[in-house]
This record gives sequence, structure tokens and C-alpha cells, in this order.
Amino acid sequence: MLELLKSLVFAVIMVPVVMAVILGLIYGLGEVFNLFSGVGHKDRSQQKSLISRRPV
Repeated sequence: MLELLKSLVFAVIMVPVVMAVILGLIYGLGEVFNLFSGVGHKDRSQQKSLISRRPV
């Protein structure tokens, strides 16, 4: 019975920990890919800012 309770407590503690790690990895990979996607588009962001500042 004590072994069953130990396993239950371990599972209750580890489920949120593992979920937090997985969500952190997803968030981190998203940030990394956002950095990579912005590398080749520096000239486009300057063009957009020039276009938006031009009077109509």
C-alpha cells in the first residue's frame, strides 16, 4: 500500500513538471525560429516603415 502511495505522489508531482518542460521547449523553439525568420527580412522591414511614413 505504501508503495502505491509513493507511486501516486510521484506521478502527481511529475505530470505538471513534465508538462511545464514541454511547454517551455515549445516556447523556446518558437523564439528560436522567430529569430531565424527575421534574419533575411531586414530590408523588407525598412521598406514597410518607409511606405507607412510616406504621406498619402
